[in-house]
Amino acid sequence: MIINSGNDYIAALKGNQLNLFKDVKTNFTPELAYEQINKGHGRIEKRHVSICKNLDGIRPWPGLTTLIKVKSERQVFTQCD
Repeated sequence: MIINSGNDYIAALKGNQLNLFKDVKTNFTPELAYEQINKGHGRIEKRHVSICKNLDGIRPWPGLTTLIKVKSERQVFTQCD
């Protein structure tokens, strides 16, 4: 219904789509990347986002045009008295 309406959608890919997950893990080649680091509230958060539009080697999925990979890391600091 979303595809037929012309709207875009975003979905998370997890291990429950095992074959597609393997395809993406094997064939994801970043074309654009962005990194952001935030500090505050006793922690440092680092996010790395990369985009891949080349779907060679990725099995068909209705409406799939772009893959986005998000990796985040968080370090929490505690104060010692």
